[in-house]
Amino acid sequence: MRTAVSSRMEVIRYVLPHMLAGCLGGVVASVGLVMTNLGSLRDLMMHTQGGWLAFALLTFGMVVTFGSAAIGGAIMSIQYPKE
Repeated sequence: MRTAVSSRMEVIRYVLPHMLAGCLGGVVASVGLVMTNLGSLRDLMMHTQGGWLAFALLTFGMVVTFGSAAIGGAIMSIQYPKE
């Protein structure tokens, strides 16, 4: 019989790689948006005084979004044993 602590650690060990992959995907997506200059985003960030702040906020938003989506997908894919 598993204890509550070991059960929680198993879930954390399962979810953590998914979260890291989602966060990495968010960083890649934000860098990709800026590098492709989609909607003149790169031009806007390069020619304004707080462009680095806009990039940081964009990256933070993408990391949170992609990370939480990856965690949600990981949790929903857990197979529970039938009782």
